[in-house]
Amino acid sequence: MTAMADLHGPRAPRWRYTLLNRDDQPLRKLIGVTGGGVDVDATTRLRAAGNLTIEEMGQEIDWLSHRVRISYDPGIPGVSEWPVATMLLSSPKESYRGKRLVYDVGLLGKLAIIDETSVKGTYSVPAGAVVIDRVLELINDCGERRYSVSPSTAVTRSAMVWKPGTSYLTIINDLLSSIGYWSLWCDGAGVFRIEPYVDPGDRLSAFDFAAGARAVHSPDWDRDQDLSSIPNIAIVVSQGDGEQPAIVGTAWNLDPRDPFSIPNRGREIPVIDEGAEVDSQATADLLAARLLRDARSAVAHLSVQHFVVPLNPNDVVSFAPSGAAARRASVQAMRYTFTFNGWVEAEWREL
Repeated sequence: MTAMADLHGPRAPRWRYTLLNRDDQPLRKLIGVTGGGVDVDATTRLRAAGNLTIEEMGQEIDWLSHRVRISYDPGIPGVSEWPVATMLLSSPKESYRGKRLVYDVGLLGKLAIIDETSVKGTYSVPAGAVVIDRVLELINDCGERRYSVSPSTAVTRSAMVWKPGTSYLTIINDLLSSIGYWSLWCDGAGVFRIEPYVDPGDRLSAFDFAAGARAVHSPDWDRDQDLSSIPNIAIVVSQGDGEQPAIVGTAWNLDPRDPFSIPNRGREIPVIDEGAEVDSQATADLLAARLLRDARSAVAHLSVQHFVVPLNPNDVVSFAPSGAAARRASVQAMRYTFTFNGWVEAEWREL
């Protein structure tokens, strides 16, 4: 694990590219990469996309089955490189530059494997089924075996049914949401992550950005604030059936210090999610709190440029810029450019 303090010194960075087989096992160094980039975004369905520019040098790339792992070495003594993204390769566009053949290759995150697989007929999960077991069955059915799971014995409260043609990713995310878990995601090493949702206020800071001589962020940054229709109450209503009544989860913003709270506005501004799949009252309340948090967190977004540091989407960071109050934020998106000393263009949600 790289200590935060280790990353504040001088750097001599470089990017590394490793060609992998379909099981994510390393084959060899991928040579000939001359440029590219990748976007990692918690707000998009597939979470990651990008491109590489590769000069033909006899690499023998199988565009249909090979994968690429992109790692960053900060060039700081005592600090190891870490994987930023593990991506699928798409069919390349060929460009000829004199006698040189250059490929412009699209990159897709590994969630595309799960998203492109769909059920052939009606798919159902009965009441009382262990949710995590069903999720792993679906991932395994796609031929993927690399996942990290936070165990849970939570079961479906009622039967869940999906129509023919529904993506495996949709089914998995519906199942995970029903027990208060994050949507399925992949880390930089290409491992599928199955984890319970944690309120941002309860997450530890993954990195501290502070102004000064050893700062790793640009002094120029932006804050965009949207004050319209900020809700102060969230209601989640589950699907009921003939035997089980609907569960209603509610969360209120009663914070007297918050200008958008019910006491300060003098009225309720609701946001409602109907038809949610939940397994208990506790999960319904958790989803309501999450819905309220996400809705009111849209109040402010920060656009910050910083050096590459080991962060994942939804990590919480602390930010103490020069000339402004310190604050905490949740990482929403990061755009990496594969240049020698390129910045990460980050989008954060202020907490």
